[in-house]
Amino acid sequence: MSSRALSRRCRALVRGLGITGPLTTRDLCDRVARHTGRPVRLEAVSLPPEGPYGLWVAVGGTDYVFYERETSPLHQEHIVAHELGHVLCDHRSSATVGDEAVRLLLPTLDPGMVRRVLQRSHCGTEEEQEAEVIASLILQQAHRGTREPTWTVPSGSADVIERLDRSLRHAPEDTA
Repeated sequence: MSSRALSRRCRALVRGLGITGPLTTRDLCDRVARHTGRPVRLEAVSLPPEGPYGLWVAVGGTDYVFYERETSPLHQEHIVAHELGHVLCDHRSSATVGDEAVRLLLPTLDPGMVRRVLQRSHCGTEEEQEAEVIASLILQQAHRGTREPTWTVPSGSADVIERLDRSLRHAPEDTA
């Protein structure tokens, strides 16, 4: 798929979620669940040091998204958005994860069965690129409008700052 086609597909999928402003990770999972018709369960886990940072496993009509517990909240948010990208695209992969990771993630399930469902640890594939683009688009939409600049201005300078602000917000009129 060309990069343009990939971008169009990703934008359409993210538009289909109807993200219009600030959104929590849980809210995002709920939107994806409504879109796919399958519940999304989030699980913070300590993954093996060799990776991966996140993992999507579809089991019994439920999408489990596992993400690294021992990383920053911003990184966790990106990991979850990336894995939700795989969910939205319904990616299926033949990559495998070791028995240790399977036992950590789903200790009550047969590791052989878990390996047969979606598991990824390889980067660079078209599916990984698609999930990354979707994650970026989701996070842009989810954080739109969340950072309103606030300024404390000395009272004697407020008038000047307000005029500067107004002039910088509007393009000057064409004088030609």
